[in-house]
Amino acid sequence: MTSFRFLSVKTATILALGMVSMISNPLQAQDGLKLVWSDEFDGNTLDLTSWEYQTGNGTAYNLPAGWGNNELQYYTNFASNVSVSGGTLKIVAREQNFGGLPFTSARIRTKGMRDFLYGRFEGRMIIPSTSGVWPAFWMLPTDSPYGGWASSGEIDIMESVNIATTIHGTIHHGAPWPNNQANGSTVNNGTDFSQDFHEYAVEWDPDEIRWYLDGQQYHSVTSAQWFSSLGEGNVQAPFNVPFHILLNVAVGGNFPGNPNGSANYPQTLEVDYVRVYERVQTPFGGTPHAIPGTIEAEDFDIGMNGQSYQDCDSTNFGGDYRETAVDIQAATVSGFNVGWICEGEWIEYTALVETTGEYQVDALVSSQTTGGSFHIEVEGIDLTGPIQVPVTNGWQNWQTTSGTLFLEEGEHVIRFVNDSNSNEEYNFNLLTFTQMGGCSLADVAEPYGSLNFFDVSAFLSLLNDNDSLADINGDGQFNFFDVSGFLTLFGQGCP
Repeated sequence: MTSFRFLSVKTATILALGMVSMISNPLQAQDGLKLVWSDEFDGNTLDLTSWEYQTGNGTAYNLPAGWGNNELQYYTNFASNVSVSGGTLKIVAREQNFGGLPFTSARIRTKGMRDFLYGRFEGRMIIPSTSGVWPAFWMLPTDSPYGGWASSGEIDIMESVNIATTIHGTIHHGAPWPNNQANGSTVNNGTDFSQDFHEYAVEWDPDEIRWYLDGQQYHSVTSAQWFSSLGEGNVQAPFNVPFHILLNVAVGGNFPGNPNGSANYPQTLEVDYVRVYERVQTPFGGTPHAIPGTIEAEDFDIGMNGQSYQDCDSTNFGGDYRETAVDIQAATVSGFNVGWICEGEWIEYTALVETTGEYQVDALVSSQTTGGSFHIEVEGIDLTGPIQVPVTNGWQNWQTTSGTLFLEEGEHVIRFVNDSNSNEEYNFNLLTFTQMGGCSLADVAEPYGSLNFFDVSAFLSLLNDNDSLADINGDGQFNFFDVSGFLTLFGQGCP
């Protein structure tokens, strides 16, 4: 449901998109999701701490009369148009002259009260069905930082026009009208969606938006497919700022056309609930991985694409171990491996580091012909630099490649980042972290296990180079306090 849509643009978009069949990917169990807000519509009035009415013909909101789409309804806050009872919200479009227009209806939004950045947004509802009717469950940016529609974006979770046998899911983006763009898809599977409740949802992540109908995914769009002309080179713009939720029933206008002689009003959009989930990243199995120790590649954190991992497709090509977009297959050693690794992918593991110090990380990898490279980072900081993956002459011919990194004691999220280009492919099996020699933080020079002049000399060199090993007190600074801390540890000797 756009705030500024015209017939030629919309018609061209729908013709280009066509009508598609349902994608047979079941909605995964809601691992990594936490309910953060919902309206179950259990009371007797609309919750005005979450929703506000938008009334009139659109001009009060700096839109052309007809809400920018030549619509025929006047939106009201009348109980005859919008009400809550019996556990549902009812938005009713009526053939009723008011405000100079032949229909009345209602439009509500959560702007300024319930604004969200990313998550899963779902609603269960029965939609109206007749000539000229246009129900919508959708989202708009709260502050429109990238300019006017559609350069600041729009997410249509569910739209239907006229007879309720087709569901539309769409994003609008690009440049301000008339240079706006759209990407979407439709479901037309023989169902009359006005006869029963159905659940409509999107999962919105930094680099992907996915649409679901009754738990079945039917469309997805990645950040490579959207843009904002005013996004200043930000590849995630305009879908990287808070949006709010809207529900409304329009009548007539550019998308459905005006009601014809077969039209039957009143028509009701009945909403059982609206729910919003946010992503919650948790360790796989519930417990952080121990370091020193081994982390299996397939035991990455529970979360969503763009949160606990970044995968270039929505299908587990290996099809093994767990339901996820990450590609997992059975391996000849150590259970399973992650494969089909694409350029720019990464995976995260929550780990508990037992002792601060320098660690060797050994990765078990394989590559048929190309090799590749990766690095390990924590909180966006590359701790290893590039670690090369050798050619092993087989996808299950495993070899070990190694690097070193400094880890602070405590819980951290460790990210495995693929640095290979699109022509390089390899499999990743596991990571083993081994603490390197050294009896204390002051033991920074070989031979490890004792403190002597070489440790003092090495520490001063590290301090001069602003090396993390010289940050004894862990404050990110390199100064007298680190020297003092080093001398204290040096004086304590090795246990």
